[in-house]
Amino acid sequence: MSRPDSTRFRPSEEMSGLNPITALGSLDDTTRANIIGTIVGHPKGAPSKKELEYYNPSVAASTLTDHLARLKKVGLVEVVERDQEGLKRGQPYRFFRLTDAARDLFDRNNLFEPGAYRAMFAEVEKTDEIEAAEAIDRPSAQDGMPSD
Repeated sequence: MSRPDSTRFRPSEEMSGLNPITALGSLDDTTRANIIGTIVGHPKGAPSKKELEYYNPSVAASTLTDHLARLKKVGLVEVVERDQEGLKRGQPYRFFRLTDAARDLFDRNNLFEPGAYRAMFAEVEKTDEIEAAEAIDRPSAQDGMPSD
């Protein structure tokens, strides 16, 4: 029995270790799906943990950490860090973004369409602290340094 086209492995998924069925199955949890939505909707596509906590206020910080670890393990999310030089104390330097394989999987399955999430994201009232966190430069996809 063959798999439907939407869940076939692609070279980028095989190399990244992303199993489409496992990856999509991890989104059966509302919190994890909301985290992905927050990442997709974020103006720079890579929120810090501080921003993820702000946009998901009902999720405890330790629970958020556990969900991020699960999303990273299944290959949907990667961690990128920027140089800490020039940052003020408390400013974020670690960010979370979708992997290329995750974006490809979502696009093939019409999930987490960026335009819709960014429009919703733009309507959220932000504190000065969150606006300052959003203004911080993040590594670009070309600069991305996946880390633990």
